[in-house]
Amino acid sequence: MRTAVKEEQIWSLSNDEGWLLLDLASNQDKSAFAVFPHEEFAEIFHRQVGYEGFSAVPLDLYEFIEWLDGLEAEHIEVAVFPTPDLQSVVVRAAHLKDDFQAEFDKDKDENED
Repeated sequence: MRTAVKEEQIWSLSNDEGWLLLDLASNQDKSAFAVFPHEEFAEIFHRQVGYEGFSAVPLDLYEFIEWLDGLEAEHIEVAVFPTPDLQSVVVRAAHLKDDFQAEFDKDKDENED
């Protein structure tokens, strides 16, 4: 979270058809938008999992935060930093938005001191 706020971007994988959505093992009817804190992790995931046709793409953090409302409305969760064995922290988009806001507030407080 802190890295994304500091860098003002996150990474995901996309292809000509759109963004990578992972099926959730706990519920096959739900998907999660995969995000990574750095390009290197997105590339490692891509190479080891082998999603052909996908590539690592940076996303402006503020634009992504705006997307979170739409993801929440569509019941798409967010897979934060998935590993090549498809393990990740999966959170509701609204919860992630709140976490980013808390991190922005914390960063602002630290810069004011």
